[in-house]
Amino acid sequence: MSRVVPVIDIESFRSGADRGSVVAAVDESCCNTGFLVITGHGIDVAVIDEATTRIEAFFARPAGAKAEFRNETRGSGYYRFAEMALARSHNQDDAPPDLREELRVRRVDVIDWRSPLWNGDEKLRDAISAYYTAMNELADTVMEIFALALGRPANFFRQFTNRHDSQLGIYHYPPLTARPLEGQLRGGAHTDFGSLTLLHGSPSVRGLQVWNGEAWEDVPVVEGSFVINIGDLMQRWTNDRWNSTLHRVVNPIEGDWDKPRYSLAFFHQPHHDAVISSLDTVDAAKYPTVTSGEHFQRKLDALALT
Repeated sequence: MSRVVPVIDIESFRSGADRGSVVAAVDESCCNTGFLVITGHGIDVAVIDEATTRIEAFFARPAGAKAEFRNETRGSGYYRFAEMALARSHNQDDAPPDLREELRVRRVDVIDWRSPLWNGDEKLRDAISAYYTAMNELADTVMEIFALALGRPANFFRQFTNRHDSQLGIYHYPPLTARPLEGQLRGGAHTDFGSLTLLHGSPSVRGLQVWNGEAWEDVPVVEGSFVINIGDLMQRWTNDRWNSTLHRVVNPIEGDWDKPRYSLAFFHQPHHDAVISSLDTVDAAKYPTVTSGEHFQRKLDALALT
């Protein structure tokens, strides 16, 4: 099979005009790269634009003002520049910190608009809440495609995701002011943790790459699209039928060091106590049963710098 990341128009699935061809294309991509780019998703561009405008304004604030957006008890809020090292979740314990900062939103913070996470910024709250809701709806559609691709009814995954614990990671990769450390990237090589990720990034600043088994390959940049990749939990769930592929965010070439990059990553995660066991009815399970929450916490614990 080709290892090229495909671009798939899912409008015919959403309309019901031709669900089968979309399901087959998505299944092939998940078996192969575990990455795809989707168009025809139906997300209102105004929701994306408003969220982008508000997060650019947020990250332009002084460090002290951004630090007020933190909720330690929920793992939500602002994470300062170079506070995390993604590669450490992939057994690279000495990986340098990533060249980015983050605003992290968990489900409770979207539902409870009075949450202290928002620190009184109603415009930021409303824009991010609208974006989160749109991504949740799109994730439901993608999970329907996944279910059909795996030979289940379209609504099969709803029993695991109707109380989902998904997170929205909002990232700013600032312009580089000095040469990075050896091996230091905007986002170190890693795999994602959950069922799937929906990513919208800066179309003018490339950087996302996937490992094709032999070399790093740029993910296609398509205006108005979303990048989808499956996570470790979904690979485990499918008994390795589908691939959670290593990927990274590389630094810009030296002539583009002055260009920032922004991205919004919706990390779809089944509800905390969802029991994840192999969906493979032919081969023996390669992984023991685990809850979604247990799996996620193990991955998260490996990220933070000590």
